[in-house]
Amino acid sequence: MKKQAARIVSVSTEPGMAVAVGLSDGRALRVALNGLAESLSVFSPLENPGEFATARVADFGWTLEWACGASLDVDRVELALEQVGMAANVAFRHWQDAHRLSLSQAAAIGLSRRTVSQYRTGVRPVPRTVALACKGWEAEQAALGNSAGHR
Repeated sequence: MKKQAARIVSVSTEPGMAVAVGLSDGRALRVALNGLAESLSVFSPLENPGEFATARVADFGWTLEWACGASLDVDRVELALEQVGMAANVAFRHWQDAHRLSLSQAAAIGLSRRTVSQYRTGVRPVPRTVALACKGWEAEQAALGNSAGHR
């Protein structure tokens, strides 16, 4: 059975040109869009706080849209993190999701739960040392014979 793609179920705007997006699969993403607005002209109107605040869910949850016409498809919301140079944050979230790790379990690589949350949502960039720690955790789990990656 094919897994259905997640849709956007909620959106709210936050200071610093960020959106908090709730997805139908239960994930919550926080994406800072200021870098996107600076690099792509279609998003430049979003630098106006009044315009940015018009974010809404459109197309039955497949699109995040603003009154000026700027929009992001649900699959592009995650790519927005990569486009603003936060590919490591996306990779961190994929690592945590792939191993079904809670904030506390992911923090076992030497982080606080809060830091894990900030890396996951893109509030803070993921340092290379953390990306390497994730790979080390995976190698350790493989050596222990834990194919699912659970502790």
